[in-house]
Amino acid sequence: MSLLLGYMKQRKQYREHWVVALQNADVPVRLTAGMIDPISGAHMMVRYKALIPNADVVEVTDIGHYPQIESAELVLESIFGFIED
Repeated sequence: MSLLLGYMKQRKQYREHWVVALQNADVPVRLTAGMIDPISGAHMMVRYKALIPNADVVEVTDIGHYPQIESAELVLESIFGFIED
């Protein structure tokens, strides 16, 4: 289990690098997230929008940590909408 959670250390270690990369991305980026996810839901979306200029986000209500499983249709709509724009 500890190997699976290695990303927790990496989040702190590489935070600045990853945030700067998202802030300066020269390719389109969309974030789709479940708003009732206790780990990376509504609170994370607020922070993401504060850090990323002109953030392209899809906030999926009533969905938790696994939107691709909980509502595959909504995730597909988000993807197709993103690539069609």
